[in-house]
Amino acid sequence: MLPMIFVLILIGAGIASDAPEDWNSVHEWGVVVFEETSIQKCGGMWKNLELYPDYEPELGEVRAPVVWIHGDPFLNATFAVFAGDQSITFTYPVPDRTDPGVVEWDISTGQGPVPSNFYEGPFGWAIDYWRNVQSIPLYQESSGVTEGFLYYECTVGYEFTANFFDWSQSGNPVFTGAVIKDALFFTPYGAIPVTIHQDEFFPTDFPLGGEIDPQIVPDTFYSWADRRLEPSEITALWETWKPVFSEEGTYWLVFPIPEEYYNQISTIRLSFQEERNVEYERFFLGAVELRIQD
Repeated sequence: MLPMIFVLILIGAGIASDAPEDWNSVHEWGVVVFEETSIQKCGGMWKNLELYPDYEPELGEVRAPVVWIHGDPFLNATFAVFAGDQSITFTYPVPDRTDPGVVEWDISTGQGPVPSNFYEGPFGWAIDYWRNVQSIPLYQESSGVTEGFLYYECTVGYEFTANFFDWSQSGNPVFTGAVIKDALFFTPYGAIPVTIHQDEFFPTDFPLGGEIDPQIVPDTFYSWADRRLEPSEITALWETWKPVFSEEGTYWLVFPIPEEYYNQISTIRLSFQEERNVEYERFFLGAVELRIQD
């Protein structure tokens, strides 16, 4: 069985005080979790089978991309996701148009409150975290839905892993170049900042005991994102993934993925009938569960 790669993407944006007129911003964060075989990757992967026993993701599926839009109100916009040769396998709400590797929603600034429990899907447990980021309510006329986000899942090519590392005989990553330099090593006691070298990562080289400052994680994520995301977006990222990276008996290595590589997963576009300034800030993490012999 080929390895599977899943991506969790959440997007949000803050509004700068000096933003130009007719301005919108789309911010995105995502997590790509790699495993040598039978990967089940996404935010909350430890709960999916428990909460959604009939949900069976396909091999190589990229899961839980969520889009938030901020800025000035608008009418008659289109948000599109492009996955290239890969397939888009799940969306919410139902898009207005679909083609192989492309989905489009026709949206306007919504009126009224966003529903608290309307969404029913494999990541429903995480919706409260995503809705805690302030965003423009998005109204889709074709579905009659007003929601704070758009959602999609898509597949990704198997070769994506080789951009970063190979696998050792023990099932740990062997980094192949200078693409990844900084990482967080998650232990049962907290996260330790580490430097990645062109070799196998040996988790036993680091102390595995003692209390560690919990603020290291959100501070590091915020720094890796070059402060282009709002603190509330980083909080949503950490709260969504904390149960995965902090699960008892597990060890994780988490690192930032450079732009030229995460653009191989998908690209996004927010377009309007009139001229308008749109900014995009994307931030992706890679995560590998390490094999440690007790």
